[in-house]
Amino acid sequence: MQQKPRWVDGSGLSRYNLFTPISFVEVLSKMHQKIPAKRLFQFFPVGGKTGTLKNWFSGNPKPYIHAKSGTLGNNYNLSGYLITNSGKTLIFSYMNNHYMHSNSEVKKKMQAVFEELRDNY
Repeated sequence: MQQKPRWVDGSGLSRYNLFTPISFVEVLSKMHQKIPAKRLFQFFPVGGKTGTLKNWFSGNPKPYIHAKSGTLGNNYNLSGYLITNSGKTLIFSYMNNHYMHSNSEVKKKMQAVFEELRDNY
């Protein structure tokens, strides 16, 4: 890997785990190469539909985000796949750290970026 992560515990909940966005993108890219998209996307919560993304990142009319979130105090991260309206699959890792406002505010800003990518890329 380009930037070797530090993985202290298997749950991913330790603050001692150190991953960069490129670490996640490299793993997600490898998965995308080896697993058919239809099966791969079943492993992830779907924006506006399931899991931790049920109330966020919904598509209009179809889902466009398949991703896993990670949340700790003042940190919200989301890594996964974004399907654009043109049919491209973008692999992303969006990390927000040390902010002083609500998770909802962070997610609103992220959603605006994701929608811009979905609609114009």
